[in-house]
Amino acid sequence: MKIAFFVAEFPVLSETFVIRQVAGMVRAGHQVTVIAGQWGDRGLTHASYRENGLEQCVRPVRTDDGGAGARAACIASFLLRAPFSRQGRRALLMALRGLVGGSPATLLDLASLAGQGSLGRFDAIVAHFGPAGVRAMWLQKAGYLQGPLATVFHGFDVSDARTLRRLGGAYRCLFAHGARFLPISRLWRERLVSWGAPAARTLVLRMGVDADQLTMGDPARLAGRPLRALSVARFTEKKGLRYAIEGVCGASREVHYQIIGDGPLVGELKQLAAQAPPGTHIEFLGRRSQQEVFEALERADLFLLPSVTAAGGDMEGVPVALMEAMAKGIIVLATRHSGIPELVTEGVSGYLAEERSAGEIARAIDALPAEAEALSRLRLAARATIEAEFDNRLLDRQLERILAEMAAAWREAETRVAQAPVADAGLP
Repeated sequence: MKIAFFVAEFPVLSETFVIRQVAGMVRAGHQVTVIAGQWGDRGLTHASYRENGLEQCVRPVRTDDGGAGARAACIASFLLRAPFSRQGRRALLMALRGLVGGSPATLLDLASLAGQGSLGRFDAIVAHFGPAGVRAMWLQKAGYLQGPLATVFHGFDVSDARTLRRLGGAYRCLFAHGARFLPISRLWRERLVSWGAPAARTLVLRMGVDADQLTMGDPARLAGRPLRALSVARFTEKKGLRYAIEGVCGASREVHYQIIGDGPLVGELKQLAAQAPPGTHIEFLGRRSQQEVFEALERADLFLLPSVTAAGGDMEGVPVALMEAMAKGIIVLATRHSGIPELVTEGVSGYLAEERSAGEIARAIDALPAEAEALSRLRLAARATIEAEFDNRLLDRQLERILAEMAAAWREAETRVAQAPVADAGLP
């Protein structure tokens, strides 16, 4: 199949699930194009990005790198020229609808495309995140992109209050326009259907990990002394790292806690960690490559990710970092948040605390089993969950089936239109 992925930026380090999915379709032999609003981190060292030559698949909508001035000039030129051609007027109308409907990026997309022509015709188009699905929809309505559209919904796009206020009307338009809606959890599916997404076309599509590349160590190995804990996350409110730090500091056992990542809360978190009691060591490792993350996981006894609902409503989907830890046989301690209970079964494949409860995290750390048999049961159950429900090989085949169904329905609809009798014009 000829498949397009539509994203705001590509590649993005924090969106490894998109990179993996694109790579999966390339490996399956499909002709893949990544239509990105703009380039992301072109120096990205993610293995799937390099090994599958994904840079050659990228088609950026915006090719200028001249900053705000160049963008303003591009938009001004579009607004001046658009009224003088049929295609220009159509694009201008859709740009204005996007602007009024909370998608200002659509204006710049269409302004950038005014001199470039169509993005192409595809058997299927996959947009990652609701706002990108809205942008792809307006580009389709403007005539720049052809093919049935599926939108994957992840987390903030169905939870963040500002995003929902801005795009609520556009989502309703997308529900009428799109071919499939692919939330990554059952929770998000219920929410989308309650907003008007057609239930028959709204299917859960998990994000996953390459289980065959994540080997598990001895499931019966004992935890270290001190306990070696690890978190891998962006330093934002919804990741709940302050509660992880407070929980580690409140535990009675000695803990060596390493945190990989960076973000706007780095100063606040380091200040909090500086108050750690004797015997508790908290180390910030900054950003690390994928390989370095996997090496850190192999040294860890416990993976901490106590996600919370942010002040603005922003929530997780089902964190890939938790999947990676479970696949490698690391005991996970997370929260009863968003789709996480769909991944972690309390006391069976990991542990769950209430959101924002450092005390519950501390008690869970102290209560971690010390016996080899109990540890082995947890680790094997976690690995089995990943292999059964969150393995990219299975998920790629599911996506292929969905896209093939979309493509077949699209072709059938086009055939019906082509074969429909043309109404006469009142001629005798």
